[in-house]
Amino acid sequence: MSTMNRRNALTAMAGVAGAGLVAGTATDAKGDTSTLKGRLKQSVCKWCYKDISLDDLCVAAKEIGIQGIDLLSEGDWATVQKHGLTCPVANGPGPIHKGWNDLENHEGLIAGAEELLPKVAEAGLPTMIVFSGNKRKLSTRQGLKNCAEGLKQITPLAEKLGVTVIMELLNSKVNHRDYQCDHTEWGVELCDMVESDRFKLLYDIYHMQIMEGDIIRTIQDNHEYIAHYH
Repeated sequence: MSTMNRRNALTAMAGVAGAGLVAGTATDAKGDTSTLKGRLKQSVCKWCYKDISLDDLCVAAKEIGIQGIDLLSEGDWATVQKHGLTCPVANGPGPIHKGWNDLENHEGLIAGAEELLPKVAEAGLPTMIVFSGNKRKLSTRQGLKNCAEGLKQITPLAEKLGVTVIMELLNSKVNHRDYQCDHTEWGVELCDMVESDRFKLLYDIYHMQIMEGDIIRTIQDNHEYIAHYH
């Protein structure tokens, strides 16, 4: 990796809004970090760095202490692992707009999940992302019911393999118009309906600030339903 490419990558990372958090390194009131070291595990999303190769991104990430690259598909997992990093959130089946809230999508999504979950587990990755899909005039209740019906068919395999399936909370006001899983309350209710410790939420702070605000209180009240943060 050239010095210029590495410098560009490091500069971009310093201001990125798409970083993932799976656990926080911080300093206590006395400035002592010894008891806090390792509490915060940070990752970044490859899509934020479209002009940087994955190999170069991994080198730059490792240099500043980033531990993983999020949202990668199967063909890229070995690359990050080669650099001593991981992929905390593996891509799952289906696009954002075409998700589990539509019964017509279930057959393909279930088949895709059943194929991917063993591969995610074999690679030692902790989570696989899924999406609710767009509402397309579906009611809140029907969307929840449909998502739960489909997800319940893959969570037994996720439990067996030790992989957590996570649904991302996204805003439907600016970036993902009509997306259904757009409020924490909706996502939490879905978790309760699925009734599996291997189904949780990906809480995206940017998206939920747009939809809800009151970020800290919401996280404090619902942290047990959240497996990953963006």
